[in-house]
Amino acid sequence: MAEAIAHETECTDVTARRAHQFGVVGLSVLGIAFAWIAPEMPTGGILLLAAGVIMGVGRFWAGADIFRQFVWRVAEPRGWVQADLVPEAMATRRVARVIGGLVLGAAAVLAFADETVAATALTGMLVPMMLLDATASICLLCIARVQFRMLQYRITGR
Repeated sequence: MAEAIAHETECTDVTARRAHQFGVVGLSVLGIAFAWIAPEMPTGGILLLAAGVIMGVGRFWAGADIFRQFVWRVAEPRGWVQADLVPEAMATRRVARVIGGLVLGAAAVLAFADETVAATALTGMLVPMMLLDATASICLLCIARVQFRMLQYRITGR
């Protein structure tokens, strides 16, 4: 089991990942705040949509992830932050990014439709998970995947 997980790891820049997560959290919280404060304006939906696009599209095209790009092209070269390359299993985190992008996209649609409570509920489920991963490197989808694989191993023996 450990060998199967070990071959899935690759080195990733945790500093850039955390900047991405905090940036998306910031856009999401601002989007919800604007959706509540000024529901007649599309600002909240636009911010939520931007966060969703950065998460979802940034998974497939690194250029869309402006927060990671800022770290890689500005902050690290100028010495403001140091790259923290750590081996991580990235497959599940990539799936989590796509799911998060879709959830934030749905929250944006709800904010545009003046369904602020529903948009807040969706965003409110996602933001704590991103903060947990950004601050303590605890990926809840990764934990669920490992638990499922352990259960599968107990049942099938493979």
